[in-house]
Amino acid sequence: MMNNKKLVFYPVAVLIGFLMLVSSCKNDFEDEPLNNITEDYVWDKTDVTGSYAERFLAKAYTYLPQGYARINGVPLDCITDDAVPSDSRNTSWNFITGGYNQYNLLDDNWASMYRGIRVVNSFLNNYQRVPWADPNRPKWFAAEARVLRAMFYYELIKRYGGIPLIGDRVFEANDEELYTIKRNTFEESVNYVVAELEAVKDDLRPDASLVSRDGKGTKEGTDPDAGRMRKSGALAIKAKILLLAASPLFNSPEGNSNPLSGYTSYDAERWNDAAKAAKDVIDLNLFKLEPSRWTLAMYRVNTENILFRQGGGNTNQYGYRMSPVGYRVNNVDCNGLVSPTQELVDAFPMVNGKGIYDDQSGYVSNNPYAGRDPRLNQTIFYNGSRWLKRDVATYEGGADKPNVVSKPVQTQTGYYAKKFLANDAENAAFTATPYQTEYSFWVYVRYADILLSYAEALNEYSGPLPAVSEAVDLVRTRAGIGTIAQAFGTVDQTKMQEIIRNERRVEFAFEEHRFWDLRRWKIAETKYGNGAVLHGVKITRADDGTLSYSKVPVATPFFFPGMYRLPVANREILVNPNMKQNDGY
Repeated sequence: MMNNKKLVFYPVAVLIGFLMLVSSCKNDFEDEPLNNITEDYVWDKTDVTGSYAERFLAKAYTYLPQGYARINGVPLDCITDDAVPSDSRNTSWNFITGGYNQYNLLDDNWASMYRGIRVVNSFLNNYQRVPWADPNRPKWFAAEARVLRAMFYYELIKRYGGIPLIGDRVFEANDEELYTIKRNTFEESVNYVVAELEAVKDDLRPDASLVSRDGKGTKEGTDPDAGRMRKSGALAIKAKILLLAASPLFNSPEGNSNPLSGYTSYDAERWNDAAKAAKDVIDLNLFKLEPSRWTLAMYRVNTENILFRQGGGNTNQYGYRMSPVGYRVNNVDCNGLVSPTQELVDAFPMVNGKGIYDDQSGYVSNNPYAGRDPRLNQTIFYNGSRWLKRDVATYEGGADKPNVVSKPVQTQTGYYAKKFLANDAENAAFTATPYQTEYSFWVYVRYADILLSYAEALNEYSGPLPAVSEAVDLVRTRAGIGTIAQAFGTVDQTKMQEIIRNERRVEFAFEEHRFWDLRRWKIAETKYGNGAVLHGVKITRADDGTLSYSKVPVATPFFFPGMYRLPVANREILVNPNMKQNDGY
């Protein structure tokens, strides 16, 4: 049966997934044989706390996307102009050199997002069967479910454009509509998500205070519900989808001939709507930029993280995966799986805030990493940077670029990715101490994103007003670089756009922003296609220790206009002719 049924809405075994969620927990289910658990157990008429229903809803969070190793064990940023996989055998190179299509999918979140929607809809159709003693809990959970569903739809919309909106329905395999359903337009899809978020934003559990999100010394702060949908999360999703909808890919001055692909006519007011939505988050006065970049990376509960996905457990593997290949920690070799490009390195300004190509920046080509934006050292391992009590050596023949057969995986670019690691430059003996255990989590929205989204939308709508510079300068000042006025003086709208876009690139490197920003700004063809070449650095060390640097090509990515949106899997089209494919596939 399954081979000729439509996979996306095929009724996955939600109860089985729920059993997987609760079977490792100590609760009353353990006293009952698992094969006897039914819907009556989930929607238990004697469970006045609604704990079983709550766990069922928690299952939906597991369908949200997670980064770090999104594509063939490497981050999504390895399919952008920011990085490439270090391993030349990694199959992500197929996407870099040959693109993706409806048969060779880059990201199959169509199926997983609709599975999440199914869990949410099952909850919404059944939660009132539970005799909730606390009237707040069913209100909170129903609102939480709808915000989760809105986020699933947002993830689909940014990938595909207009998508099927199914309301509260839970399809079964024999529902004929399942195989004839059509995609809603982009406008209908965006309006639905915004309406859902507006409808329930005030019914969600109260937001935690800054004190409870401090995160210093613990992984959780004092917030027992960290990671659950709150009003701040609902407003953040609204800000994200309205910024997406206002952007050139979907809101082009030329319009879109296909309503699945975006609005059919341009409207500058969409930028205003996006700016207002971001300002609503700012005006909550709940968030501020986390002063410590290392706290931001290591503690999911902090003053900046607004919306994040709980991880799958404690691990210390990320340090081994990312650290340069010359390191051996606790008798385990490091892998150095990600090679940042020279283009990304060059995007980091000098500490005075000027770009490296500015004649007044102070950049010195034969000492290229001196005096740079501190985020460079926090994001990238470069030659001479400190790690585990020694200098990283990525010059030809160095410990971290040995060019020997026994090390087939090494940097392709002269750099390795450092983002998300602890500040272990001098804190561990690399011959004995293992990387510290971390709790994995993935951040979707942090306050810096809201500030830069506000600045971008307001600049596009009204030009470089003082409020635009103020928002961007908060991010720049936290980073430790000069303000816009200090670096550039007075700027026009075009220059401000350039500054904001570059700030997004360096601030959110390896956080999956660049892949989508290249697309929503509609600049991927020039930055990642049409013969654009990605580069690294070749560093040669003379006998006297003198280093020379030369820029070398590492990849010429493949990109065609259809790749601005992801393709719907061919299997979806085969079983449902009404499910139109995106243009170009």
